[in-house]
Amino acid sequence: MGEYLSGRHVMSAASDWSHFPLGTRFRIAETSEEYVIDDYGNALIGTDTIDLYKSSRGEVRQWGVRYVDIDILQWGSEEQSLKVLAPRSKHHSVRRMVAALEKKKGKTVAQSSSARSSL
Repeated sequence: MGEYLSGRHVMSAASDWSHFPLGTRFRIAETSEEYVIDDYGNALIGTDTIDLYKSSRGEVRQWGVRYVDIDILQWGSEEQSLKVLAPRSKHHSVRRMVAALEKKKGKTVAQSSSARSSL
């Protein structure tokens, strides 16, 4: 997004925006930590994986890879995701997210209040 990732009150997370759109706020059930999706990563495209921001390499190693329950607090905006991604469409991974988001347009997406994801 062009801003620094945050490890403050609500922490940053990255996802495939066609799975978890920009601005999605969620809580990790077991820790009650809150995150907001404000980044994406090429390795996340086509997955239900979320990368969490941690403030040090040690914290990243300590967390590792986990399968956890998350509670969606607020669903992000697919429209805002498309608006941010459109100028970046020269990259193959971004084009894949844009195509998936455009395919969803006009369809009703059932949003559950909780989900299970690899973090």
